[in-house]
Amino acid sequence: MFMRFFSALTALLIVSSSSYAQNTKPDMIMYGAEIPGYMMNSDKRPGILIEMVTRAATIAGYHLTIKIVSWPRAMKLTSRGSNTMIPGLSRLPDREPNFTWIEPMVGAKSAFVSLRRQIDSFAEGRKLRLVGAWLGTSHEQELKEKKFDNISATGNIKQSIIMMERGRVGAWYGDINEIVSRWRENASDPYRKLYIGQALKVEKIWLAGGKNVSQRITRDFQIAIRKIIQSGLRDELIKKYFGYSPRK
Repeated sequence: MFMRFFSALTALLIVSSSSYAQNTKPDMIMYGAEIPGYMMNSDKRPGILIEMVTRAATIAGYHLTIKIVSWPRAMKLTSRGSNTMIPGLSRLPDREPNFTWIEPMVGAKSAFVSLRRQIDSFAEGRKLRLVGAWLGTSHEQELKEKKFDNISATGNIKQSIIMMERGRVGAWYGDINEIVSRWRENASDPYRKLYIGQALKVEKIWLAGGKNVSQRITRDFQIAIRKIIQSGLRDELIKKYFGYSPRK
C-alpha cells in the first residue's frame, strides 16, 4: 500500500515538475549598440527599437535585461545565446545562419549624405574620392557588393563626423535618420546644411535572436511585435524620435 502511494506521489511530482518547466519562460537578454533614435543608453529616451522590444517582452510575458555594447560585440553575444536578442539587424546572406530571424521592426531608408551637393545614385557615389560608411554595417557591405573601391569605413562616430567636416569623404552612405541624428549630436556646427540624396534602398530592420533561440520564444515575440505595429505604437515612436509619421 505504501509503495503504491509512494509510486503515485513520485509520478505526480514528475508530471508537475515537467509541466512547470514547460510553462516557465526564460529571462531574456537584449544586446544593442548606441544608434541615435533607435537604441540609446537612456531611461527617458531609449529609442524606437528598445521601446518596441521592451513592450514586446511585457506582452509576451518575459523578463528582459538590456545591455548596450559595441555593435560587433552585440551581434557576437546574441548569435551564441539561446535566450538572447538583438534589434536593428539587417538580414544579410553571411548573417543568415547565425541568427534566428524573429520579425521585421521598421523600414530604414538609405542614401548618400553630403556637405557639398546632392548625390542621388551609386554611379555618382563611385566618382567621389572617398565614400564613408560605418564599419561592419549592412551599408558598408552594400557598397562592397556595388563594387565601390573608394570606401572609407570607421566605427568611430566622432571621427566620421570630422571626416565629413574636413572634406576627407565626399559623402556618407547609410540610414538617413541615423546620419542626421549623429550629425546633430556631434558636428561642430550642427545647423550646417546637409544635402540628402534620393533614398536608394528601404531596408527591413529585424529583431533577431541567437541561432539556438527556441521556436516558442520566436513565436511569442513575433506575435508581440505584430501587435505593436498593428496598434500604431511603432508609428507613434517614429514620430517621437524622428519627427514625422510614416503614414503621411
